[in-house]
Amino acid sequence: MPSLDSLNIGGGFPIKNSLAFEFDYEYMINEIVTQIKQVCDEADVDVPHIFTEFGSFTVGESGGAIYKVLYQKQQNDREKWNMINSSFITTLPDSWAISKRFIMLALNRWNEEYERVLLGGLTCDSDDYYNSEQNVNAIYLPKYHKDKPLYIGFFNTGAYQESIGGYGGIQHCLIPAPKHILIDRDENGAIQTRAFKEQQSSEQMLDILGY
Repeated sequence: MPSLDSLNIGGGFPIKNSLAFEFDYEYMINEIVTQIKQVCDEADVDVPHIFTEFGSFTVGESGGAIYKVLYQKQQNDREKWNMINSSFITTLPDSWAISKRFIMLALNRWNEEYERVLLGGLTCDSDDYYNSEQNVNAIYLPKYHKDKPLYIGFFNTGAYQESIGGYGGIQHCLIPAPKHILIDRDENGAIQTRAFKEQQSSEQMLDILGY
């Protein structure tokens, strides 16, 4: 009899990156377990303990990133760029490095007129833009008005983004670490928030650099 009694099937379990699609998680799990059992039955061995490493699926929904649109740039006759008050390279590195998509929504002014835009980050780096949608879907957001603040949110960012970008250190182009807010429910089910960490200050960054 084989001595192996456990099987780690690794990660790769998908997580939603669009509101337009639902994964049938129960079906996928049943298929995995059924295939393992079938192979074991054919080999006349016991079914092993099954371990997984579904990192994104487990913690992805725990995080989100909120940005304010600072201003809009007209690049040519067609392209309008909404520039956010942070950097995609530092806060959503997977969107820059591997063109990973996240659920993205406007957080206010939903009932106003929309326009097609591109999203750019605050740094001088030409790669600092949200390119994950450009070959799949156009981005439509409420029309930019300098007197009407516009906020956008990226959701299901809880896996890897901060661990890749780092927290509290020195980021690309000296972009400060954003304010971190914890959102929870109290014993009565009411939503409550508290600041976990304020936005990194210029003094803190200079101190890290030895000034």
